[in-house]
Amino acid sequence: MTGNYSNDAQAKADAKFDSIVMHMRPIWVDRIDGLWLYVEQSLSATLDKPYRQRVYQIVDGNDANSVVVRIYELPGDLAQYAGAWKKDQPLRQLMPDLLVPRAGCNVTLRLDDSKAWIGSTEPNQCSASSDGASYSMSSVTMTQKEIQSWDRSYDSKGSQVSGSTTGPYIFIKTSR
Repeated sequence: MTGNYSNDAQAKADAKFDSIVMHMRPIWVDRIDGLWLYVEQSLSATLDKPYRQRVYQIVDGNDANSVVVRIYELPGDLAQYAGAWKKDQPLRQLMPDLLVPRAGCNVTLRLDDSKAWIGSTEPNQCSASSDGASYSMSSVTMTQKEIQSWDRSYDSKGSQVSGSTTGPYIFIKTSR
């Protein structure tokens, strides 16, 4: 899951998709309460201005073939964390108790027969407020070489107000 990813090939083939770069770096590696990752996403045209910065905590799921990805927002001015993925020890100065949990936004992933991790948020549980949205949904498929992520937001009547309408963003791993 850690590494650098890009959907540049998808964006070149389909103008409905922006070209995005995603970086995922381990943080707090000495902790024993799961795997912690710093995740930063930017448009390829504005790499120094990420539009999404999150912390993921990956913990065991209900059985040996599942994990839960807990999603957290960073506290304070997000600009102070921009580019943290480049550091040897990203977010070293930050402690987990300062993070803001995104209630209802956990993603449960299950390992399928093809060795892909597939999952999503629970329907209507992840609240959202931008673009007139009431809630958001995320679906994820992960393999060793790619992450497919389909984020969509809906208003209170169930009409989609943001996110791709045609399918997931397909991020190809470009480096570790």
